[in-house]
Amino acid sequence: MSDRSVDVSIILSCFNEVSCIEQCLKSIEEQTFKSWELIVIDDGSTDGSIKIVNKFKWEDERIRLETNLRNIGLAASLNKGIRLAKGDLIARIDADDICLKDRLELQAKFMEEHPDVDVLGTGALLTDDAGATSIPLRLPETHEQLAALPFLKTMFVHPSVMIRRSFFEKVGLYDESLLRAQDKELWIRGLRYGARYANLPTPLVIYNTAGYVRSWRLIWRRTVALAKIVRLHNVKNGKMQVLKLVLVAVATKLHLWVPRSVKKNG
Repeated sequence: MSDRSVDVSIILSCFNEVSCIEQCLKSIEEQTFKSWELIVIDDGSTDGSIKIVNKFKWEDERIRLETNLRNIGLAASLNKGIRLAKGDLIARIDADDICLKDRLELQAKFMEEHPDVDVLGTGALLTDDAGATSIPLRLPETHEQLAALPFLKTMFVHPSVMIRRSFFEKVGLYDESLLRAQDKELWIRGLRYGARYANLPTPLVIYNTAGYVRSWRLIWRRTVALAKIVRLHNVKNGKMQVLKLVLVAVATKLHLWVPRSVKKNG
């Protein structure tokens, strides 16, 4: 149930993020929009992440910390946060990403002015672990453009989205059986339920791509997840698209190919 004293609930799941979570939390505290709560789900961290969150929590009563006794994964942690949320609008952020100061204000205003939109993303500044940033990433803005995107094209920068509570009530939560690409499956499912999407062109988050280099384990998990989504939603030519993505991921891992945005960083 929503709480009228909270307009936006921000959900952040973290696991061993001691190197970056403080900067993320500062970016939330510096928001020009003040009617928010932050729900941090610590997914079994063994470093100093909880200590940093507790420092912020003691200084700001809008911050809540929930600790998982064991690592349950991103989707399950996000679902836990969504169930605890008091706001009618639910925003995402990841511990290694940063919100620009007017992010929540601009998104909340857009959602108020466009009651038909269920999920709103934003543009992003791409960064890597070294802190280099590229030119802004701008995604399609209208629902019609987003709904027409091929399967593997990005609809939203996941940590930039703001979602109505009613979307989850209609569509359901993240699929906890997927170890990766949970957001992509949710957006596809949402389209089938008649959800409406939009993106703001303005970069409102700094998104850490880590240079798009993934571990072999993550490449495998993403491949398995995407193959499952293809079967679940009967995606046309989905298998070939997934194969292409795997080849790109492997080439990037082996430094045989560099994504365009990373080239711009350099």
